Amino acid sequence: MTPFHIHSDYSLLHSTIRIKDLTKKAKEYGFNALAITELDNMFSAIEFYESCRANEIKPIIGSDVSVIRDGNIHRLILIAKNKTGYDNLMYLSSISYLYNMRGDKPYLPFEEIVKNKEGLCFILPILESETGFHLNIFNENNILKGAAGYEKAKEILEIYRQNLNEVYLEITRDSKEERLIEDDLIKLSNETGTPLLASSNIFFLNKLDYIYKDALECIENNKQFDDLHRRPKVKENYFRSKEEFEEIFKDLPEAVENTDKLAESINLEIPLGNPTPPTFKFTKDYAAEEGLDIDNDVEYFEYKCKEGLEERLKHIPENLHEEYRKRLDYEIDIIKRMKFPGYMLIVWDFVREAKKRKIPVGPGRGSAAGALVAYSLQITNIDPLRYGLLFERFLNPERVSMPDIDMDFCQERRGEIIEYVREKYGKVNVAQVITFGSLLAKGVLRDVARIFGIDYSEADRFVKLIPDQLGITLEKAKELEPKIVEITEEDPLYNRLYSFGEHLEGLKRNTGMHAAGVVISDEELWKKSPLYRQDEHDDTIVTQYSLNYLEPVDLIKFDFLGLKTLTVIDRAVKNVKFNKNEDINIDLLTLDDPKVFELIQSGHTLGLFQIESDGMQDLAKRLKPTNFEDIIAMLALYRPGPMDSGMLDDYIDRKHGRKPVSYFFDEFEEVLKPILEPTYGVIVYQEQVMQIVQAIGGFSLGESDIIRRAMGKKKFDLMKKYAEEFAQRAQQRGFSYDNAKSLFELIEKFAGYGFNKSHSAAYAMITYQTAYLKTYYPTEFLSALLTYEAENTDKIAKYIEEAKVLGIEVLPPNVNKSNAEFTPIEDKILFGLSAIKGVGSKAIESIVANRPYESLEDFILKVDTSKVNKKVLEQLIKAGAMDDFGLSRKAMLSRVEEILEFKKRVEEKKNAINHEHSLFADMEENEEIDEHLDIPNTVEFDIKTLLEYEYQTLGFYVSAHPLDPYKDRMKGINYNLSSEVEEIISQEALFVGKIDAMKVRISKKGNKFAIATLMDFHGKIDVMIFERDLEKLNEFNLDEPIAIKAQVDKVGEFLRVTCRKLMTLEEAKEEKGAVKDEITVIQRQIGENYEEDLLKIHSELTKNPGNKRAVLLLTTPFGFSLRINTNIRTSL
Repeated sequence: MTPFHIHSDYSLLHSTIRIKDLTKKAKEYGFNALAITELDNMFSAIEFYESCRANEIKPIIGSDVSVIRDGNIHRLILIAKNKTGYDNLMYLSSISYLYNMRGDKPYLPFEEIVKNKEGLCFILPILESETGFHLNIFNENNILKGAAGYEKAKEILEIYRQNLNEVYLEITRDSKEERLIEDDLIKLSNETGTPLLASSNIFFLNKLDYIYKDALECIENNKQFDDLHRRPKVKENYFRSKEEFEEIFKDLPEAVENTDKLAESINLEIPLGNPTPPTFKFTKDYAAEEGLDIDNDVEYFEYKCKEGLEERLKHIPENLHEEYRKRLDYEIDIIKRMKFPGYMLIVWDFVREAKKRKIPVGPGRGSAAGALVAYSLQITNIDPLRYGLLFERFLNPERVSMPDIDMDFCQERRGEIIEYVREKYGKVNVAQVITFGSLLAKGVLRDVARIFGIDYSEADRFVKLIPDQLGITLEKAKELEPKIVEITEEDPLYNRLYSFGEHLEGLKRNTGMHAAGVVISDEELWKKSPLYRQDEHDDTIVTQYSLNYLEPVDLIKFDFLGLKTLTVIDRAVKNVKFNKNEDINIDLLTLDDPKVFELIQSGHTLGLFQIESDGMQDLAKRLKPTNFEDIIAMLALYRPGPMDSGMLDDYIDRKHGRKPVSYFFDEFEEVLKPILEPTYGVIVYQEQVMQIVQAIGGFSLGESDIIRRAMGKKKFDLMKKYAEEFAQRAQQRGFSYDNAKSLFELIEKFAGYGFNKSHSAAYAMITYQTAYLKTYYPTEFLSALLTYEAENTDKIAKYIEEAKVLGIEVLPPNVNKSNAEFTPIEDKILFGLSAIKGVGSKAIESIVANRPYESLEDFILKVDTSKVNKKVLEQLIKAGAMDDFGLSRKAMLSRVEEILEFKKRVEEKKNAINHEHSLFADMEENEEIDEHLDIPNTVEFDIKTLLEYEYQTLGFYVSAHPLDPYKDRMKGINYNLSSEVEEIISQEALFVGKIDAMKVRISKKGNKFAIATLMDFHGKIDVMIFERDLEKLNEFNLDEPIAIKAQVDKVGEFLRVTCRKLMTLEEAKEEKGAVKDEITVIQRQIGENYEEDLLKIHSELTKNPGNKRAVLLLTTPFGFSLRINTNIRTSL
């Protein structure tokens, strides 16, 4: 017996079966073959294929699809019998999504199936096929839809048999309804000679799992699980043993035998795991445009590399040219041998196009920065020879693997390059990569609570008991939070909720898209992976196979990443041109400017790429970098491993002469000095590990990379072997065996902390570029930063404060002068209109397009008041953007409706005049409208109200700050700022500011407490003050700032700041503030499958360990952003 109709959880929200569980159970049951037939997709095909092979089961790939014939929709199972059938199945699945969708449902025209039937066989499902529909006249809905009985079913079956190769009739005994048509089905089989196939429509593994399958359907269809009117049909769609199948079909042994005969006739071999490097399909065309007679990738690649190197050599001393040419020849030879010229040309082409369109491209990322070919092709912009970067770290000739070049593009224009690639290679030759959202801990509880009818607020309180840990499971949550166990043991409803959650947890829920991955092919992608779209209105095509299964099917992923700093640099360079009329080529900086290093040494690194955090500012002051190598080392060493091991301190002490520079053993100094001198004898980089293994042990760099990888993965058996081989080889080269053995042990220790120098060097260049801009063009640079962070009030507050420190005045917004973005005006920064809350892009476009404005009347008559409406007008006035018109903000704000009414009257009169002109052609065309806006001026709001309006509209104070008069008194107080609260969780902090507002309440126990809003230089923070301190608060002059010692805690998703002590400013000078935790804000876009996205972000963070605690700023598809604190330490 072979089951031919199985659905896994890749049939989203329809099955509770996980592929690994299925194949494991199939092996236990002794099945020799097994089929997977997902609903309308092939998502699981490769995972299923590999899992079956691992369990010595013959994998059979199929799909349960919706077919359109004569305008009617029914289901049909397609099974691939061989590689040709598999190819046709991928094509048919792809076109159902690309060309035949209705809403979010794909369909296959019968004619397309007929055209692509080779290698396929077809199974007509017992109830849902076109034949089953007509046979089942016992179903009232079928009758209403035209079911015509046996003869019609027979007629339809003949059409299928005549047009398709090999047709089977499925017979199942999962429900009573199927039994009703069984006699007719057997008769139909006998009369037409169509084989019966014993089967079951399988959606869950175990018989009792039906309730969880039912819950999935409720989640998908938003139904109540306990709704008595729903009446779910109890079916037995579970995975039976061979014996169970044979027992229920003992009266139809031939139907069982047919399943095995069909399985035996299937011979599908999918070639996996031997990817063919891609070719560059435009080689001949590009070569012809350059007047070259070249028609293959290898020659063109070599030509472009050598041409590019000669351009690079113009900026390199002539005595080094031969060394560069030899290195290039070496790299070209390896790339040719590994058949990767096409891959390199594909990357070269889209990077070249980005630069042609003036889209900022990063100088490099990851190990690709170590390749001179990439530097020659201008894929990267960091000289690998100058900084000791190794090609073998990118592509190891001793370990065959696909190259991996990740490219950083300007965040705002990254999409243009993806679209270019689509247009260049063809829309079905390029796709982004599918991801799958799963029912994870909190999400699955919320889903199940909804179908159980539990009140949202009650469910939310329970769900929030799940600890805020990325990757948390419900099982782990019970171990960490005793209240969960307590509630589930006491309350049967929550016990059932949690039990259902645990059964459904991890099942796939929906599809998503990889943030950066793109696959490119020189032929239609459906020849390697079926394709998919979310719905008929979605233009984005993605692969049906997820990331882990792309390389096995011969597809290489290219990562198109967006880096915000490239956008900031690009905007800053444009600001310099606008404000100073100077042209800067940011890619040709010399990287040795003393003034740039002076800025970094000062610790004033706010806004600089990778080094703006407090910890990095402190490191900059301690390290005092004097050259570019020091910046590379800063980025590599500022991580927990090097810091905890003392490597960072050792590096600093050696640099400043407090410790001697040594090279482990005297006999090694001559060999190791060229390798370790740039880092003062400290092994900082993975590349140095490779070079030492080569220089002392005589290994090739390729072999050295393999040893480095083994060290990093702590493969102790291999390490023991390599240590002995290293010592013996070193001895053969004249070194001491014992010293070499000791050196290997030291290298092994450092290798665990070593960082990829290629990546660090490329990112250090961006650090240097931002430092250069801040050194020489601070106004333009800060304007760019402020524009990019316009929606992040915490960052805006910090950057405005930094501008003040640098003596740069930030001017309020102005409708006559401000653009959407922050604009540098000489040595001042003009506020951007986009930073005013409630002023949208359409309103800004109208304001900018109709300038200049001589008066309020001129302004209101010119702008489009459907865009610049009452709300926008009020926000502009409150922000001070209309101060030029000579009226107080109070006067304008009190007459907003009158201003808009004036515009309405003028427009009505204009329309009337235009109408008359159309009736009487001889009327004067220039008839004037005698209407004027007369707003009497009034005394302005008091300063407190003005500043409060600024805060409401901008998120901070611009023209002045209520605390400015107290700055001198606040000097000498070691206080914390409101913007730092995320960095001082679980500590006692010291805040200084004015009580801006206070709400007094009574607790459930009858105690008085208050929520006081404290305003400081960076914003506002709510502080809980209990009764004993409330009484003391009455003794303070609240018109002046006070100091509050407060405990900062995280409760669930919320921060709680609790007053511990109230003080005067003078008393506060004796107190200490909290020590700030190092944080880095990671901005990411998440989709509806947010928990799956969070897992990917978690993986990204943990793969880049560092010393900064990650805080996630997540943009959601629901129109709002989330800020999530984590305890993960990262270098990102």
